[in-house]
Amino acid sequence: MSATSESQVLAQPRPRAQRRFRWRRVASTTGWYAVLVALAVVTVFPFAWMLLTSIKGPNDPLMSVPPQFLPTDPTLAAYQRVLAALPISAFFVNSVIVSVTTSLLNVLVASLAAYPLAKMRFPGRTVIFWALLATLIVPAQLTFIPSFVLAVNVFHYYDTLRALIFPALVSAFNIFLLRQAFRGVPNDLLDAARVDGAGEFRIWWRIMMPIVRPSLAAVAIFTFVTSWNDFLWPSLMLHTREGMTLPVGLAALQGFFSADFRSIAAGVTITVVPILMFFIAAQRYFVRGLAGAVKG
Repeated sequence: MSATSESQVLAQPRPRAQRRFRWRRVASTTGWYAVLVALAVVTVFPFAWMLLTSIKGPNDPLMSVPPQFLPTDPTLAAYQRVLAALPISAFFVNSVIVSVTTSLLNVLVASLAAYPLAKMRFPGRTVIFWALLATLIVPAQLTFIPSFVLAVNVFHYYDTLRALIFPALVSAFNIFLLRQAFRGVPNDLLDAARVDGAGEFRIWWRIMMPIVRPSLAAVAIFTFVTSWNDFLWPSLMLHTREGMTLPVGLAALQGFFSADFRSIAAGVTITVVPILMFFIAAQRYFVRGLAGAVKG
């Protein structure tokens, strides 16, 4: 046998080693798959239980051994009781107004703040950026007392939707996210625009904003979800029933239906389903925007 033939034979993996490697790969893939399935079940189970509880009939037990998850006599009576007892349509409209307005303002203000931090050189730029990031370690609950005093005594927007919009005008996290996205844009593109006579505001609007559109969508989605689910600050600022958002208004279910878990589950489902459908429809833009920001 020639030297070339011997080297080729020795280079080929043995069948036993091939089988061992194949079984290891299958075991590793199966393990990761099992972990992902377990996490998905743990995450989805509370919402599934809440949804199934909301459509259970009066003869279906809520707590039993063994547990009965599927309703034998499904009904929408719990949703009818909730809609009859509370102005759900007003809550929904208020939540949409606050969430959409807050999202648009965050995209606008955060992009205006992120562009100079990413592409313009001026004294104190690094200090300002790190000062903004430092605000992320401060719990929001610590700012509620001074914010409440300002809202009541200075700005006079207590018990209005403006009390939920203006304090959430911009987030330091959104500024950081867009700054990372802006940094990924080549400087040569901006220099060419400046040579052609474009100003900084025009460069920001006509060049930077279209390029980082996925990151803008991620900021809008993240802000919308956070604003929609916010409860503590709106519960402090909103007092009139017709002016409440969905999370605050549906908190009254504990008083109306203190022993009716079906109605409480129906109210929580009404709050969760719209934002869940919105996130499922827009999650690809959210993931793409975060990936672009991290890359930048």
